[in-house]
Amino acid sequence: MRLFERRHAAELCAFFTENREHLGLELPWLAEPFDEGDVGEYIQAGLDRLAANQGFRAGIWQRGALAGCVSLHGVDWNDRKASLGYWVGQHYQGRGLVTQCLQAVIAHAFDDLGLERLEILCAADNERSRKVALRLGFQEEGVLRRSWLRQGQWVDQVLHSRLRERG
Repeated sequence: MRLFERRHAAELCAFFTENREHLGLELPWLAEPFDEGDVGEYIQAGLDRLAANQGFRAGIWQRGALAGCVSLHGVDWNDRKASLGYWVGQHYQGRGLVTQCLQAVIAHAFDDLGLERLEILCAADNERSRKVALRLGFQEEGVLRRSWLRQGQWVDQVLHSRLRERG
């Protein structure tokens, strides 16, 4: 796992193109035309997030090949909470890569950043993503009905949370 940098734009663009159908439901902007420049802006937005102390976006690589992404975003320093995001390429599902990387992000968020609460919001029909949250010790808090307009259709989302353990 490492931060995306501008030098990854071509690799990430190729990855998005290859996984457009697989990731398109959860990343609906992939349905729009994009090029390496657009992907460079996506990477820059993640770097800007890091520079503003509002989280980060990191790539997951396995054996030198890009496999997916994890992110910490929506950092609310007043309430000491943030959200996690993740996606993985079709050929990398079921290998535990996201779970392993998120364990490191969670430890960083709680131990290094001092956050108290992390949230994961998943489409209710995204069973794989919901299982990742539960595997990581997140609890389902409830369903946000028709909270996401995904490709012209209203979708329910499930809110998961995990609190920092008190010792």
